[in-house]
Amino acid sequence: MNGSRRWLVAVPPLLAGLAAAVALEVSTGLLLYTDEGLLPALTLILTIEVGALGLGLMSAPLPVGGGAVEQIRRRWMFSLVTFALASAFGATLNFSENLQGTALGQGIGLGFLGALPLFSLGTLLGAMGRPDDLGRVPSTSVGPTAVLGAALGFLMAGTVLLPNGAPHTLYLFCLVILSGGALLQGWVLDARVTVDPLGTVVAGGVTLRVERRMVGSPRTEMNLLFAGDIVRGAEGSGGEAGRAWEAALLEGLARVGIQPESILYLGGGSGTLARLFSQRFPHAGIRVVERREELITLARTHFHQWDGWDQLDLQIRPPLEAVREDPEGFSVVVVDCGVLPALAGMPALGDMEWRALKETLAPGAVLILGGLGYNGGDPEVGTRDAVEHLAIQAREWFAGVSVFRKGRGETDTELLQGVSESSRFLILLSADETPAWPSTFGGYSLVPRGGA
Repeated sequence: MNGSRRWLVAVPPLLAGLAAAVALEVSTGLLLYTDEGLLPALTLILTIEVGALGLGLMSAPLPVGGGAVEQIRRRWMFSLVTFALASAFGATLNFSENLQGTALGQGIGLGFLGALPLFSLGTLLGAMGRPDDLGRVPSTSVGPTAVLGAALGFLMAGTVLLPNGAPHTLYLFCLVILSGGALLQGWVLDARVTVDPLGTVVAGGVTLRVERRMVGSPRTEMNLLFAGDIVRGAEGSGGEAGRAWEAALLEGLARVGIQPESILYLGGGSGTLARLFSQRFPHAGIRVVERREELITLARTHFHQWDGWDQLDLQIRPPLEAVREDPEGFSVVVVDCGVLPALAGMPALGDMEWRALKETLAPGAVLILGGLGYNGGDPEVGTRDAVEHLAIQAREWFAGVSVFRKGRGETDTELLQGVSESSRFLILLSADETPAWPSTFGGYSLVPRGGA
C-alpha cells in the first residue's frame, strides 16, 4: 500500500465518527434545547470530551515500557488514577462555594471530570485492541463491546445514578467498576504470552536475538535464541531443553542405551544440548560447530550458566564446510537443520553435502537431523511432502533412514506458538542399519516409509 492510500484508510472511520457526532448533537439540541446558552455549552463539552477520547485512542500505540501486556496494565493504572482524581475534584466542587459556577471551576471540572478520564479510557481501549507480543490480534473485538458498554452506562447514569447520588460518589462507583475490570483482565492476561527482549546483535547481515517468553500464574518462562526468524535454541527456566526435538533426542538415546564416545553437533551454538550431553555422557568428547561467534556469545550471556563452555571443542565456521574439509568419525552426529542451506524452509543438500555428512559417522554411529519443519504452505501437506523428499535423497547415501513425527496429540507449549513448526520431524540416519530405536519416544512416532 503506497503512502497516499495509507492516509486514505483513515478517512472512512473519520467520516463515520463525524456523522455520529453530528447526529448526537443535533438530536440532543432538537429534543432538549430550551435555553439560548445550552447549545454552545453542549458543543464545547462534547468537542473536548470526545476529542480527548479520540486522542487517547490515537496515543495507544505509544510505548510506555514493557510488552503489550505490561502496557495494558499501566493504562489500567492510569485510568484508575484519573477517576480517583475526578472523584476528589467532584467532592471539592460539591463543597466549595468559591469554585461553584465560576469559569475557573468549570474549566478545571471539564478537564478533570471529563477530558482526562475519557483520554485515559481511550488509551486503555486502544491498547486492548492492539496485537500481542506474538503479533496475534485479540479474539474479541474491542470496539463493539465498548460502544455497548457506553450505551449501558448512559442508561444507568440517567435513570439510576445521577438522580440518586452525588457526582463524586458516581466517580467512586466508576472507580470500583474499573478496579473489577482491571482484576478480570489481569486474570485473562495471565494466559497471554509476554515477550521480553534480552539482547540483539547483527552479524553477517543476520539479526541474532534472545527473548524471554512468559505465560501463566505462577509464571512459566523460556528463553529463545533466534537467527532471523529461525529458532536456534530454547531453554526453560531450569536449563531444560525447550525445543521438542532436542528433549526427545535425549530421551531416545537413553532408551536405546547408546553410550557415545564422541559427539558432533553441527549448529549447537545455543549450548543447551551440548551441556545436557556433557552431563549425561561425561566420558564423551563433544565438538560443537557454529557459524557465528556472536550467536554463542548471546547464548553464554542469556542461557543457563555453564562452566563447560571452556572444555568444549568449539569451532567457529560454516558447519558443512567443517565436515567437508576435516572429515572425522563420531559416535553420534546431530544437525540442527536451521544451519543448513534451505529451499522453501527445508534443507537443500547436494551430493557433496550428503557425502560429507556420511563421512562424519564412525562404524555403528547415528546421524540425527533435527529442527525439521516447513515455514510455508499447508503445514500438513507441505511438510509431509518436503520431509519425504528429503528422506528419499537420504536413502541414496544411508542404509538406515527412519522418519519420526511429533504425535498429533502432542501440543506445543504456549511459549513456542508461531515457531514450533521447526520441531515437527526428526530423521535418523545410519551408514549400515538404523539402531533399534523405539517406535515412539519423547512424543515422536515412527512414520511408515512413504507416509511422512
